[in-house]
Amino acid sequence: MESLSFTRQEMAAIIKLGTVMAAADRHLHENETTMMATEALRFNLSEKDFGQMLTSSDKMEAKEALFTIATMTDSQKRYVTAYLGTLMSIDGNIDDKEMALWSMVSSLCKLPTMSIADAIEYMTE
Repeated sequence: MESLSFTRQEMAAIIKLGTVMAAADRHLHENETTMMATEALRFNLSEKDFGQMLTSSDKMEAKEALFTIATMTDSQKRYVTAYLGTLMSIDGNIDDKEMALWSMVSSLCKLPTMSIADAIEYMTE
């Protein structure tokens, strides 16, 4: 994965959509929360910073998160696509609601097309 950086607003938007994705199947799996925390570490967020991002994302409206992601660079959008695709598959069960949400977010934000396998491969690079 290329070196990426995100503003606090962008990170909050990613976390917002991640939490929405994780809750789409009405079951928050431990692997989903672990992945979100692990990804925060990838961007050098301390536990305190991650907590602040969670608070910011909780307060953020979904439409604000979508707008923020829609205005990201192509490289950032590629990460978001892979992040959401991996997050929805990490519990070993891809729910139809999760797939529909991924498709809708991808369409609204003009995210690149990616398979689940591609998403996982991107995230493990």
